[in-house]
Amino acid sequence: MSGLVAQARTNVDDRCIDKQIRKEGCSVALNGVPRDRLIVDFDKPGSPLGPTDVRCDYLLVAEDDSEAGWVVPMELTRGRGSASKFVRQLRAGAVAAEQLVLRNARARFRPVAVYGGGLHKAERLKLQRNHNRVSFHGVRQPVRLLECGMRLANWLQ
Repeated sequence: MSGLVAQARTNVDDRCIDKQIRKEGCSVALNGVPRDRLIVDFDKPGSPLGPTDVRCDYLLVAEDDSEAGWVVPMELTRGRGSASKFVRQLRAGAVAAEQLVLRNARARFRPVAVYGGGLHKAERLKLQRNHNRVSFHGVRQPVRLLECGMRLANWLQ
């Protein structure tokens, strides 16, 4: 293990740490996600982001026996998803992650938008455009889509 979770944990207030990923009737199944993980709820007191800052809902930092861990900002919405909202909030989560995870840490990055009320085809196409990618330590990744209730581990491969 690389110590990614332990290192990120030192920069996070206990009050904003969670054990599950769930907001307003939308959740993500964590079975298959490495057990050595840190889930930061950016909406809770003690969050590294201020109450008026743009932010995503969660940041997951996880690691297993592989050489590189995972850094996963997540935005959840029970209703219809919007590409511009997802991108804006996930970018803010990635910026916060850059403050919590050292630049030289070996990490795989996956911004994930979770939705429950459907996602119009035009919104899906917008998320595929190059200018809507999300950056973390210089690595640009497209936003991955996941429906409420699905397994997050499906995207951590």
